[in-house]
Amino acid sequence: MRALVLTVLRLGPCGAYGLAAMFLGSMVLLANYPASESAWFLYMTILPVMREPVFMLLAVPGIGLWGAATILLLAALFGILLAIRPDRYPRIGFVHAHVALIATALAMMRAAIAQAGLSGLSLPQMLRGDWALLPLAHSPLGTALFVLVLAACVCSHAAIIRRIRAK
Repeated sequence: MRALVLTVLRLGPCGAYGLAAMFLGSMVLLANYPASESAWFLYMTILPVMREPVFMLLAVPGIGLWGAATILLLAALFGILLAIRPDRYPRIGFVHAHVALIATALAMMRAAIAQAGLSGLSLPQMLRGDWALLPLAHSPLGTALFVLVLAACVCSHAAIIRRIRAK
């Protein structure tokens, strides 16, 4: 039972990468079927959670929509391998989980300041208190995803500490 719970927790980053890929898919659906209520529902549900990480990925030169979707799907699939065999690749699992944590934290932080674009994000602005978790009540999906990815990060830290102590 404990192994199953830890495996589910370690699958948190896969959920983040998969949700980002689903957001890209919802963008394609919305472009092809702009009158579809379900396409709008899917897009608007995932938008507050994955807007910033996905748009930052799309802003990288040379990565188009399909390239970003491929990267995100491969990251999600690779995360399944990392969750099933955590002792085999502990450092890669650590990086995988923390990249997802940074992406979800960035999305939540940007939702907290409710500002368009990336140019307004600066270190002094973050230090003044833009780490508020107030808008999370509007996005239970984002809150659940952040908690799940944070739990995966704690699991990766625990695995690395356990490995260091064993040596």
